[in-house]
Amino acid sequence: MKKELAFVTIDDTYYGGDQNWHTHKMMKLGGCSAVCACEQCIQLAKTYPHLRGLYPYDPEHVSRQDFLRFFETVYQFIHPGIGGLTSIDKFERMFMQYVKTTGISLALDKMDGFADAREAAGFVREAIDRGLPVMYLMLRHADKEFDEYEWHWFNLTGYETREDGGMQVSFATWGTKCSFDFMRAWDTRRFWRGGMLRVSSGSLKK
Repeated sequence: MKKELAFVTIDDTYYGGDQNWHTHKMMKLGGCSAVCACEQCIQLAKTYPHLRGLYPYDPEHVSRQDFLRFFETVYQFIHPGIGGLTSIDKFERMFMQYVKTTGISLALDKMDGFADAREAAGFVREAIDRGLPVMYLMLRHADKEFDEYEWHWFNLTGYETREDGGMQVSFATWGTKCSFDFMRAWDTRRFWRGGMLRVSSGSLKK
């Protein structure tokens, strides 16, 4: 089975946003969590009319300029401390502080990085089947293939299941569409594991 979101495109070119577009040194260095939140808000505003207020510009036509202005706003709420933003609980608190300013009622479901891989895969499928990206935090990973995604936040945007029970996922990072084997990515074999968040189903009802 395969499912892919009609995910946020910027200037009809980029698949999601990129922190490197900004000229501010700290936003470029530690802006991935804010970019992840920005993409989530734009996707929600585009998909669910009652969540339109999460994004102050046009979610159907996202320009790079509008995205950068929104990025600056969200970064005031969601930003790393010393060592980065390594806690899904802390991210949730920061994300909800921004949401509160919009007057929208929203709740998040969380999946700790130590959860069973099949349970985690189900968490992803359920979200994407409802039109929701999954906010994903990868910390340390034993497999060198994932080096470039360590200590990084990004949105999962699609999945494809296999007959052997495995699952390939697509995701947005640095303005491009990427993919990896979910089971291999989830089993980091390291103490620092990260986790995932998604908008809860109750928030999708008016």
